[in-house]
Amino acid sequence: MRKAALFLLCAIAGFSVDWLDNYGEALELAKEQDKPILAIVMRQTCPYCRMLIEETLATKAIDEKIARGFIPLMLDTEENPEQTAKSRLRAEAVPASFVLSPNGEVRATRIGYAPPMEYMRFLQTE
Repeated sequence: MRKAALFLLCAIAGFSVDWLDNYGEALELAKEQDKPILAIVMRQTCPYCRMLIEETLATKAIDEKIARGFIPLMLDTEENPEQTAKSRLRAEAVPASFVLSPNGEVRATRIGYAPPMEYMRFLQTE
């Protein structure tokens, strides 16, 4: 039920991006398409996670940048802890954003909420 709520929240926020929730699937697509992965580790009960989704990720320029340049992966630590564990991403706090190479190596990390302009700078580190 929560998974459905997360993806409903993303749809309401106006995403054109289809967020994956399976690390293995994201890694496979990243290798096939030779694109980096944008992995976000979050919890639905986290207010800063909701702010990141509703205020930052829903921004048109960020949504388009993610759609064009990344394999998007959103991992909910409460709803899908096994996928978070499989990813081996060390999220000290949520939300946590990671840019991963197509082979799954961490290239950049951003812990916490970021407003749109700051988050765009993070996405450009890839």
